[in-house]
Amino acid sequence: MSKPNFSDKTALLIEDMAEARIMQKKMLNDFGFKSIEIAMKAESAIELLRSRSYDVILSDYNLGNGKDGQQLLEEVRHSHLIPNTSTYLMVTAETSTEMVMGAIEYAPDGYITKPFSQAMLERRLLKLLENKELLLKVNKALDKSDYETAINEAKVVSEKHPALISRCNRIVGDSLISLERYKEALTVFRTCRKESRMPWAAFGEAKCHYFIGNIDIAESKFRQLTLDNKFFVSAYDWLAKTLVKKGEHEEAQAILVDAVGRSPKNLMRQIELGKLSLEVRDNLMAEMSFRRAVFLAKHSCFNDAEVYIQHMASIVALAREGDIPSRQIDNFQTTLNKVHQNFFKSPEVRTEAYLLEMELYSALGDNKTMNQIEEVWNHEIEAGQASAPSATAQKRVDHLKSLKS
Repeated sequence: MSKPNFSDKTALLIEDMAEARIMQKKMLNDFGFKSIEIAMKAESAIELLRSRSYDVILSDYNLGNGKDGQQLLEEVRHSHLIPNTSTYLMVTAETSTEMVMGAIEYAPDGYITKPFSQAMLERRLLKLLENKELLLKVNKALDKSDYETAINEAKVVSEKHPALISRCNRIVGDSLISLERYKEALTVFRTCRKESRMPWAAFGEAKCHYFIGNIDIAESKFRQLTLDNKFFVSAYDWLAKTLVKKGEHEEAQAILVDAVGRSPKNLMRQIELGKLSLEVRDNLMAEMSFRRAVFLAKHSCFNDAEVYIQHMASIVALAREGDIPSRQIDNFQTTLNKVHQNFFKSPEVRTEAYLLEMELYSALGDNKTMNQIEEVWNHEIEAGQASAPSATAQKRVDHLKSLKS
């Protein structure tokens, strides 16, 4: 096929540094792009992506204050703001494992590392756009969640273009999983694994065993993936999930500790580790995980009050174990302040925060402060800024009061 014509393509350039922005825009102009829009911040890019789609998105990883390139990619993937037909190329000057592993989990179409030449960028874009063109019908079907059509079109592409067989087989397998046709998907992934030995094929095969109910086989295959490729972090997540299914929570927690160490910027993984740590009563690890989650949630689309509540609950659990360092009380107050700032319009959240604050000072033996907190809480209930305690919450309050007597 003829190489893509850039002149009929639209581009969104996301770059906060003026010098880099000017240079990259000039490159795109030289390639023939006629329509180039620019965003200097992730928030501006999101607004543009809400209003239209682009053929090419060139985004830097470092975007100054606010969301970084990974968090931007996380949000636009989660919110379906970029179709599969678009090409998303991440630009970065960083090569740290934390950055690479964090961004790769949200699947950009490619990376390019600064500094790069105009010729290098052109080659990368040409290759990516050529593949997008060949897979156009497949990706349009995926954007509509029409997995049956995606499967059929992927088979057509793989017959005509042998170089894309691996990618098409992966699409077929993943689409069959989406259709819950796990045994068919298992056959596809198993064949691919035997022919290519690609990690994604073994991963797909393991997931199929999990969904079918072959839990021991799934565990064995996920575990082997973690041994074969220590940076295939999703395999750690699924291994932990499989171990939880078997009731082996402590080992599952250890697996997630390892996964977080390899890719610490994944918010949902930090939350899962925190929850699992509370279950196995490793309250110190729970506090560390939820504290990291609170930090990551600040610019994330998953910025939910529950993350903050869980962090405070983990510190209460630590206080109930015995003496805790003053820095943990400071951590509690920091998160509590964020709750009042970020969720002041949610009376239910504020009520849970006050309850946890009372429980903390009760555990510390500071009944005077606990009583003062209850007074403030009652004033907020009267003002409609906090909700009256539910029956369950009232039992918690009554229990705290019984401890004083």
